[in-house]
Amino acid sequence: MAYDTIKLRSPFMDLSVMRRIEQQCILRSGMHLGTGEILYELHAGELLGSWDARIGIKPMHEEHVADKNGRVRLQPCEPYLLIEASVHKVLLGHNVYGGPTNFLEAARYLVALIEKLLDTDLPAADNWTVHRVDVANVFVLSPAGIKQFFDSMQLMSFPRRGAKAMKCAMSIYFPGKTTTVKFYHKGSEFKVHDYARLRRFFRTLFDHLHGTDEKNPERVERKLRALQRLADRRLRVEVEIHSDKLQYDFGRNPTAAEIGDEYLQRIHDSEIERILREGKQGMDTVRTEEAVWQRLQSRYPQKLAHVLHAFWQTMATRGDDKAKERYTKPTFYRNRKLLEEVGVSWRGSDIVLVANDSLIHDFTPMRGDRRFCNQPARNRPEYHVSRDLMRLAA
Repeated sequence: MAYDTIKLRSPFMDLSVMRRIEQQCILRSGMHLGTGEILYELHAGELLGSWDARIGIKPMHEEHVADKNGRVRLQPCEPYLLIEASVHKVLLGHNVYGGPTNFLEAARYLVALIEKLLDTDLPAADNWTVHRVDVANVFVLSPAGIKQFFDSMQLMSFPRRGAKAMKCAMSIYFPGKTTTVKFYHKGSEFKVHDYARLRRFFRTLFDHLHGTDEKNPERVERKLRALQRLADRRLRVEVEIHSDKLQYDFGRNPTAAEIGDEYLQRIHDSEIERILREGKQGMDTVRTEEAVWQRLQSRYPQKLAHVLHAFWQTMATRGDDKAKERYTKPTFYRNRKLLEEVGVSWRGSDIVLVANDSLIHDFTPMRGDRRFCNQPARNRPEYHVSRDLMRLAA
């Protein structure tokens, strides 16, 4: 597990401190050309030292407040600061591997970095409220296995959330009000969003480390090829936890010190289970013909096991939509629930378009799977660079 993008809001701050921050930001404003009236002013800055342009700050002087009729409106308030960044990329410059696993430490690090870059004292990170957290699990699969995983997703129906494609190959996400769930091939996403940016960064970094050296271009390409090879074998599963979810669970936006890693991982697991209908985390999921039959026989009476096995075959071969046409609504949801409760999956089974040697016949994108990345990737010493050195190279 690792944390990626997080969004924090500071406690109220002195106006003089906020003015100092605003002077270091880009001022954006909109004007009505007919009247000359200023329609809005927005201070949004990309901080010096943010080599990947992923750290954003917004000095704010208004907040959303519900009036007596329950309508939410923007009201003037004491100034505060909004910050949003991929702490994973802030730490490493990329999010192919590694990444912070302790949320409070990650929040403290981000606030301390911004404090140093702005040369301005900021409130303690523990007291900042949390408005977004991206929790990511990563799995090692061959490129062919990852393709099979996304092919198998096409048979599934998602009645509560509409599935959408991201701007890269082999990707799917499910937007929602409280969370957004994303599955994507890291190799495709890395090539689209990070490859060119990191080439520019590593050119600057190696020029700073080694001076004008004819070997620098090869060092850059070697590093990029190594990251691409790692990314090509990574399936990334992210849950973006929105402010609405945090407010629902805590009654308000909690502070960074109030959010635990166990709570965030629990949300991740429950959202993935809900999307994929993979059953309970503690039970090995089965999906092959013989394994499913043995599981059903061992958990249910003989007659019910036969009924559920026939239902499973329909789900595995025809998908959710066709099964709904063949069964009444109560029967469909009852049988599906019974399959889930004993860890039976119809996704990626050995009777769906793929043979018994399917690369993903025993794969489930949960922490219990043997392909879950829970060990740090090996990194060569020449790429261990201090934070100060990386800022100098930016």
